[in-house]
Amino acid sequence: MYHHPPPNVDSTSPMEQISALPSKTPVSLLQELCMRRGISPKYDLLQIEGAVHEPTFVYRVTVGEFAANGSGQSKKKAKHAAAKAVLDIIIQGGAGTPSTGQPGSSSDLSNQIVSPYDDGIPGNPVGSLQELCMARRWPPPTYELVAEEGFPHERSFSIACTIGKTKEIGTGKSKKLAKRQAAYKMQQKLKDQPVEQPQVNVLADDDDEIAQKLAARYSGLKDSKVMSLTTSHSQKVSQFHKNLKQSPGKKLQELQTITLSSVSLDFTQLLQDLAQEANFEVTYVDIEEKSVTGQHQCLVQLSTLPVAVCYGTGSSVNEAQTQASHNALEYLKIMTKK
Repeated sequence: MYHHPPPNVDSTSPMEQISALPSKTPVSLLQELCMRRGISPKYDLLQIEGAVHEPTFVYRVTVGEFAANGSGQSKKKAKHAAAKAVLDIIIQGGAGTPSTGQPGSSSDLSNQIVSPYDDGIPGNPVGSLQELCMARRWPPPTYELVAEEGFPHERSFSIACTIGKTKEIGTGKSKKLAKRQAAYKMQQKLKDQPVEQPQVNVLADDDDEIAQKLAARYSGLKDSKVMSLTTSHSQKVSQFHKNLKQSPGKKLQELQTITLSSVSLDFTQLLQDLAQEANFEVTYVDIEEKSVTGQHQCLVQLSTLPVAVCYGTGSSVNEAQTQASHNALEYLKIMTKK
């Protein structure tokens, strides 16, 4: 009498089931194979070995009566290694033929498995490059996606790794692979170069050199004389502030009621109108050297008594002038408050 196989049980051999599946990663391939046989693979993290910055994970995968271990520098890699190992066991045990390259052998399995992590690069090149930069006082590497090509199921990514003026580009079927290759190429290029590598151009002056430069720049200050304010000058300054407060000018009166935090105000024009009304000149001095944060710098001088100089910064020359004008208006508002 003929008996039908129970539900969810596939009577075909494991190798026939493997051949019927498209190329997959080991984990995906094992999952689909188990679904056809009505079982589920079980993954268990056994241990974590190695240093904190470069650990090795060990996973055990169990499929029915079969079990195998796999290790890797990440949990995903370890799972893939374990899945591939148990697939080899299933094929060898289930097909009943030796691994000799004949149909049904585990050598055919490698043609079905496409692991996204087998890039031939040892260890963790991204972490190793980071450590190299820290050891040599270079800035950390930056990574940028520069190209993405191919069909959705066959993508190719290109990522550029940059340190100073040095750039290396890595490519791969995933962003992670492309990043690993870029880091590896950069590491190979820089590891044999001396620390004082001019191409990287990232080493700053040490503290002694900075101190010497500052001392040379300001060495003349100790010989300079600071003029003290005489009684007559003090009286003139006081009288100027008094006259400024009592000025009948409409612009100066409006200045006390204006909210200078409003972005809609034209600070530069408003300062010019006040200068014309109060009879003083406004002079802008654009500083060629940018600030430490890369901002444009500007000074605005008011030919009042005493002369006032206000400072401003911005992402452009105009923004720096606007900021300096805003600060000058704040100064005048304080000085003319009654």
